[in-house]
Amino acid sequence: MDLGIAGRLAVVSAGSSGIGRACVHALAKEGVRIATFSRHEKHLSELADEIEALTGRRPYTRPADLTDPESISEFFQAVRKDVGPVEILVANSLGPSPGAFSLHDDSAWLRAFEWAHLSVVRMIREVIPGMQKMGRGAVVSIQSTSIKQPIPGLALSNGVRPAVAGVMKTLASEYGESGIRFNIVCPGRIMTERFLQVERAHGGVLEERLARSSSEVPLKRFGRPEEVADAVVFLSSERASYITGSILSVDGGNVRSLL
Repeated sequence: MDLGIAGRLAVVSAGSSGIGRACVHALAKEGVRIATFSRHEKHLSELADEIEALTGRRPYTRPADLTDPESISEFFQAVRKDVGPVEILVANSLGPSPGAFSLHDDSAWLRAFEWAHLSVVRMIREVIPGMQKMGRGAVVSIQSTSIKQPIPGLALSNGVRPAVAGVMKTLASEYGESGIRFNIVCPGRIMTERFLQVERAHGGVLEERLARSSSEVPLKRFGRPEEVADAVVFLSSERASYITGSILSVDGGNVRSLL
């Protein structure tokens, strides 16, 4: 299937590991030009080598910090100058720290809002003017199933991430006439270092927790980062041209809600 996005420029935030890295690979395989950042220059260099070996094209990489608004702004300015206008944004944000409500003070809530919410708002703000000029664009925000169903032990995520859904739904209405689409992908239990971190935070024997956790998923297994990336690529593509303001769970059926 021709997804209609070969040659377009995509920015993937936090692209050097986990789901972000999988998105870089999946988009690059479709012929999409890649610009990505993370805090880890060594990991970015390794990723660039991988993509160049895979596709013959080296992605644009530059260290940047999602929690620093000036760093984000400088990255997008450099992309516009050195590569061109951004046509696809994969807003992959940092996950708030795990823990029950009683463990978090005001500073923890403010930090979670900065990481998971404001970072997405700032990235979107950087790409909208260029997308309006082109008359097209796709923004996909990678969030969590906590948007649809609160997850025990993740009070910060449960409190902050749903606010991103409100912003994305608002933007889908405000910029629909400009040809810009806004969608959310909600990974469930995906086997990443972040997922293992959350599982360890619950305590107990990790292997036992993982066995119990996977058995609770209707598909009886954890997801792979590549499975999330495939959904992101689809929503970024012309094959999803009439999909905006949507929230897609990639969770093996684990969310029990109807919507």
